[in-house]
Amino acid sequence: MHDLRYASQILAAVKMKTAAGSAAGPITVNVRLSPFSHVRPEGLEETFRLLAENEGYRNVKLNINILEFNMHCRMCGRDSRHGGAVFACPHCKGQDFDIEKGDEFYIDKVEVR
Repeated sequence: MHDLRYASQILAAVKMKTAAGSAAGPITVNVRLSPFSHVRPEGLEETFRLLAENEGYRNVKLNINILEFNMHCRMCGRDSRHGGAVFACPHCKGQDFDIEKGDEFYIDKVEVR
């Protein structure tokens, strides 16, 4: 379900950048995806490809970067950054920590050549 929502947002951004018509040149879209978004990059790519092709966009490359997040350990008081699943503090191995999450998804850039 999130795949479709994010893919639709990406397609809307592409349409805005290309004046709602398929562009002749290649298009590159850079997006950022949180590891907490419940979306796998492969699923997002496939869903976007299907939507884009259905709208006549066959020359779009989607670059997905996984966002890092901050973790604060309550046991040792140290902070660290991560880009995937975390089950313990990398410093003290404690399992009492807070995770600071930001946006789960955003579009960085749409390039039309």
